[in-house]
Amino acid sequence: MKILRDMELRRERTIRCSRDITRETKKMIHAIHVSEDASVPRETLRRLVSELSAENGGLSDIGPADDALAEYAEAMILDSIVGGRDVPSFSELGIGPGPWVLGLADCLGEMRRVVLTSLMSENVPYAVSVFSMMEEMFHTIMLFDIPDAVLPIRRKQDIARGVMERTRTDITNAAMISKIRE
Repeated sequence: MKILRDMELRRERTIRCSRDITRETKKMIHAIHVSEDASVPRETLRRLVSELSAENGGLSDIGPADDALAEYAEAMILDSIVGGRDVPSFSELGIGPGPWVLGLADCLGEMRRVVLTSLMSENVPYAVSVFSMMEEMFHTIMLFDIPDAVLPIRRKQDIARGVMERTRTDITNAAMISKIRE
């Protein structure tokens, strides 16, 4: 019975920590989009992911926490891109490859928001620069041909395709308007 109670307690702590990670990723992504300091949620996230890893004896098979870890990857990748740094690997983030790939795919939507914000402030060169990074990430994401039972990436690939097409159209329209104004 003790083994089962311990399993239940571990599950509860994992779920609680996963919720905290998801909550902090939302704070961090919001801070990035409104150009606020994201260092506090970034450090909180690192601590929470470390706690989650310790609770589960590493990050090889956490199951219920994978969605939260994908959110973490998304926030950290976006933070790196907006900060002009290289995209961190899954090992640098201390997570498994599955949540990292899903976070990378989801990050395209957040990057689209960065592009749109740049276009609204008429900063077309920065929007084009971010879109160029989006294209690199998109091509990487599209290379994954993995059964959904292993990694549910196909739906995210379809969504990414639509995000890229809409963003390409928005940039094209903004560039044409910019040329007309000249």
